[in-house]
Amino acid sequence: MLTVMLVDDEPNVRQGVKMMIPWDELDLEVIAEGEDGDDGLNKILIHSPDIVIADVKMPGMTGINMLEAAQKRGFKGKALILSGYSDFTYAKEAISLGVKQFILKPVDEDELIECLKEVRDEILAEMDSSIKLRKGDEYISEQTIRGLLLGEKDIYATKEYKDYTTFSKFDVVLISSVSENPTEGRNVMLDMIRKQVCNYENVDVITIDMNGMLSVIFKGWNDGEIRECLESINSTYSGRIFITIGSSVNSADAISESYISAKELYNNRFLYLHCGIISRNEIAHSADENAVSADSFSKQIFTFMEINDITRLESCFSEFQESLCRSMYTPEKIKVICITTVLDIKSYIVKSAGDKKAEQFSDETIISQIGAMNSLFEIIELMKNEFTAVSNAIYGKTTKSTMERVVQYIQSNYNQELRLEMLANIFGYNSAYLGKVFHQYMGDNFNNYLDRIRITEAKRLLAMNEHKVYEVAEMVGYTNINYFHNKFKKYVGVSPLNYKKSCLGESASEDDGEE
Repeated sequence: MLTVMLVDDEPNVRQGVKMMIPWDELDLEVIAEGEDGDDGLNKILIHSPDIVIADVKMPGMTGINMLEAAQKRGFKGKALILSGYSDFTYAKEAISLGVKQFILKPVDEDELIECLKEVRDEILAEMDSSIKLRKGDEYISEQTIRGLLLGEKDIYATKEYKDYTTFSKFDVVLISSVSENPTEGRNVMLDMIRKQVCNYENVDVITIDMNGMLSVIFKGWNDGEIRECLESINSTYSGRIFITIGSSVNSADAISESYISAKELYNNRFLYLHCGIISRNEIAHSADENAVSADSFSKQIFTFMEINDITRLESCFSEFQESLCRSMYTPEKIKVICITTVLDIKSYIVKSAGDKKAEQFSDETIISQIGAMNSLFEIIELMKNEFTAVSNAIYGKTTKSTMERVVQYIQSNYNQELRLEMLANIFGYNSAYLGKVFHQYMGDNFNNYLDRIRITEAKRLLAMNEHKVYEVAEMVGYTNINYFHNKFKKYVGVSPLNYKKSCLGESASEDDGEE
């Protein structure tokens, strides 16, 4: 049971706090009371309580002055400050002294109970982590293990360090909670894992942060044995923990290198959280800052949506995810890339199917969801599900033959760069084979068919007299005006400009150039 001391110059306040808190239920005991700052300081030094609850404004020494003086004389306990003042200069001073909470009077019973629970759990966790770990006939202190992880050279002269030199391989593993449960639930789970790991030989475990993260040093284990051990743990707590395995090192003084690489993986948990277990050896990343092109993937994704090829659509999303993982971008940058991709695809849908059909996809909803997500895997799954649904709804699951789908794709994308090789890649064919089958199906080759569609649309646009000839050429997919001129004359018999004039009832003229 932990001990508590109350310090307040108002007896009724001390009595009220004593009466309102269920001390036994919290496993706490009030062992002393201080009447003011000076009295409180003397009793703190005598009783050394685990927790001090003190008023900030008292005759003589303030609560802040009292705690500062006590700490200078070796007091290591935690403190809660009560105050009838909302002046946050007190709060700043209290925080600098490690005070856990700054609570305004009148004291709210529920708030104080929650604060006490939090401080109690923190003290218990610190007490647990300070206990020496028994390994066979030896005891290895937390200080030694932490020093090895941090590469503190003064550890190297200790007997405990020399015991480490009998091993020729070390691997540092970090085990953290990804659960949404309260802190107490996470700590209980991680404590159970710690006890499980401690049952193995040649393994040292310590808690390394206030969230209960465990650092495990495997001494002399081979990679297969480590993986088997961690797989067993992960299967028990699937989806609730994340495990990172640092690079293997061959000497005790290099343990910090393994720890650093494991911590680097943990810091990139946004990318790998779905893996459950990830090792440094499994990561092959590129330092190329331009590794991921949102525009390129947007076009690929939309292409497979448009032809309603769900299998290849899912494959494209997998490639997108792998590319983002290799880039090692920050979560913020990855979210920006994903949101940009969503907006690009939406624009393709609008161009292809029109605003009315595009309304079936709510980009605002998906963008807000992306912003709130904690892992890349969740974002990719969201995008995959949403765009699959859109593909089925707008472009429909079709029973059309492959050639019908190819023709439909050409008719929808004639104004883009189109080559037979591109179509072959999209539909999964050899280009020579696709060209032969296309000719048999349409009675014409691919290039002639594409030209006819483009020229037909060019005639319609020229007759409208709303665009110049070079603008029409670009609108139907010709980037070279001379090439367009020659193609138009081949299929229509006159130049684009003369065709435009004839549609307006003007006299045609010989022209070598265009508008």
